Amino acid sequence: MSSPSKAGRPRSADLDLALLVATQDLLAEVGYDRLTIETVAARCGAGKATVYRRWAGKSELVAAAVAQLHGEYPEPDTGTLRGDLVLMSSTWLDRDARRDAVVAGLLTAMAHDAGLREAVRGAVAEPHQAVFTAIVDRAVARGEVPADRDLEMIGTVFPAVTFHHLTVLAAPVGKELVERIIDGVLVPALTWREPARAHE
Repeated sequence: MSSPSKAGRPRSADLDLALLVATQDLLAEVGYDRLTIETVAARCGAGKATVYRRWAGKSELVAAAVAQLHGEYPEPDTGTLRGDLVLMSSTWLDRDARRDAVVAGLLTAMAHDAGLREAVRGAVAEPHQAVFTAIVDRAVARGEVPADRDLEMIGTVFPAVTFHHLTVLAAPVGKELVERIIDGVLVPALTWREPARAHE
């Protein structure tokens, strides 16, 4: 049974989005450490309490902003492992300097803020891993992929390489890079089979 709604004015989807966009802008401009609930609210002409009615704190707000920036990971079913992986990664296929700056403003803070790491994991990493696992499960059922692959490890490859490009190399993530990761790393790692030994 769902809990009753809180009294007061109804939540505005437009204001929700404005707060998330303001958070993204501030992440890109000043980074996570200098971002505050007060400055986010001020950019939208709102009060601090308005933000806290929607998100429990700064880390939850930032995680929601990053999740909104990425959009939902599609759960494709093209009939092939490669096709599904390419479609899953489609949110990264277009160069987006604003998105890249937001991500860069977040990663350093995640290294020393456990609450932020947990919030981002729940909002971004776990949905990505769930879609990746569903894709591989279908590929296993089709016989494309052996059932013994380490999905937890292989599933981290794409986020790790893309974040490395954004932060260490300061390079954009485009179609060429996405397909290099899929064709050069993910598909081989998932589909490799040990050669059958010839009878001695």
